[in-house]
Amino acid sequence: MPENYTQYTGVFDIPPAPHPTDPNLPEMQRRGAAGRRLPMLAALALAVVLIAGVILFSVFMFRNPATAATLRDIFLVVLGVQSMMIGLLLLAILTAIVYVVLKLHDLIHLLQTELHPIMQQADDTVRTVRSRAIFISDSAVKPIIEVMACVAAVKSIIRSFTRSQQ
Repeated sequence: MPENYTQYTGVFDIPPAPHPTDPNLPEMQRRGAAGRRLPMLAALALAVVLIAGVILFSVFMFRNPATAATLRDIFLVVLGVQSMMIGLLLLAILTAIVYVVLKLHDLIHLLQTELHPIMQQADDTVRTVRSRAIFISDSAVKPIIEVMACVAAVKSIIRSFTRSQQ
């Protein structure tokens, strides 16, 4: 471990970031902004090249009307085919949405007509079991517990009188 790091504790034990004036820090990290400028300069250069290409293409088309007419016709055919494809895709999406809505309707109908009665029967069964458990507890178990408590009390009283004095 390098000397300039102090002792640290943490969840992942990541050493602290070195100070920007640290001589061990690489040159690229010390400059900072120069590394971030490169993508911005590349995007700017690409934009300039694209704008220049559009201008040169426009000038070429203006000077050659026959070529421009041919490219216009090709472009119109491509747009027509593209419009048909978009229309077919929209129709397919609409069909899929209608299918999903119908399936959702079937699911709701299933829940209302078949699952609701089953859940009602289960609720009735649970209520019956609960009421019978309370009845058995009150009529059978409670009296037995009371009798056993009295027997235990009598036993402990008899035991306390019959114990030898020490």
